[in-house]
Amino acid sequence: MGHDLRDDDVAGVTCRFTNEVSSEWHIDISISLVISPDNEIPEDIMTRVIGIATLMSAFLDVAADNPEIHDIVEEHRNYLMKLEEEEKPVVIRDGNVYTLDIWTKTKGNA
Repeated sequence: MGHDLRDDDVAGVTCRFTNEVSSEWHIDISISLVISPDNEIPEDIMTRVIGIATLMSAFLDVAADNPEIHDIVEEHRNYLMKLEEEEKPVVIRDGNVYTLDIWTKTKGNA
């Protein structure tokens, strides 16, 4: 599935790790950045964007070893999304389009 980036867009892509033999999903993921080739993003802004991406990746690594950190961030995410304590985000799939509850904000065929 493709997505068109505007000239100054930076997209975060969550990638799965697969078993080379069976292609099974594993819990491990990586976070990659996709940057439009015609970008004119200033270096200081790009440095901050890359910093955010590496923080996201580091969070996943630290949270795997410290479940309490994961719980704190999950609780805050639920607060931001106005989820009730017993609610969980629901992913709805329609063909190749995934929607995360009513909070999903996408453009195009993302």
